[in-house]
Amino acid sequence: MNKKLSMLLPVIATCGLLVGCGTDYYTKDSTVFVAKNGSVVSTDVEDFDTAAYKQDDLQSYVDKSIDDYNKKNDGSVKLKKLTVEKKKASLTMSYASTDEYSDFNGTKLFSGTIAEALAAGYDFKTDFAAIDDGKAKKCESSEFLDENGYKVVIYEGSSNLHVRGKILYASVDKVKLVDDKTVAIGDKYSLLASQTTGTESVTESTEAVKADATEGTENGADGSVSDDDILNSVKQDNEVTFDFDSEEDNSVPVSYITYVIYK
Repeated sequence: MNKKLSMLLPVIATCGLLVGCGTDYYTKDSTVFVAKNGSVVSTDVEDFDTAAYKQDDLQSYVDKSIDDYNKKNDGSVKLKKLTVEKKKASLTMSYASTDEYSDFNGTKLFSGTIAEALAAGYDFKTDFAAIDDGKAKKCESSEFLDENGYKVVIYEGSSNLHVRGKILYASVDKVKLVDDKTVAIGDKYSLLASQTTGTESVTESTEAVKADATEGTENGADGSVSDDDILNSVKQDNEVTFDFDSEEDNSVPVSYITYVIYK
């Protein structure tokens, strides 16, 4: 979960429906979806105490947080869907850019070419693996740093990360390959130790149910995001839950720096 929302919801928590512009997806994991144009859709997943809190209160709280941010920053953050079911809540939001996501959530999210990432100060000084047919093999960053046609997403967080393209390389530490577009991030993972994807991951994690698209394009003039361009048979694996029973527990979830290179 992102840092900002973990602080926004210390006593009101957020696995349910991930819903976008005409497309319905069921997911049980917090996930950040990044389009090639840099627009972002995120879903944050948490337990929700329906005995102590009401969905309307959560709705008002989130609406106000978004409205305050947009007015102050001339932003275009949007609440796409908020559902509460079976003591679980799902908060799905869209952002016009990775910069807007980073600013709103207080965490790093970069999307661009490798050259742009290097110019922005990212040094790629970590262990990497090449991904081929669902298998990871250790490699050096020099294998891809000079490739002009590749894009990279650099993310500081512990949600799943989904890109609109085929993952070719990824950082090794705290990463597990879910499918050719998605990685899970967590302390127990190492990319070189996770060599299975596909049907096994699907069974363990996510069922996607797709409806007809009814609005928006990826490059919409209003900064909206086309979910058909971003959310394409998404599968996730890394359920995240948080305990908000203690009002004094305001700790920020652990995050990691993850590199995903794709085409």
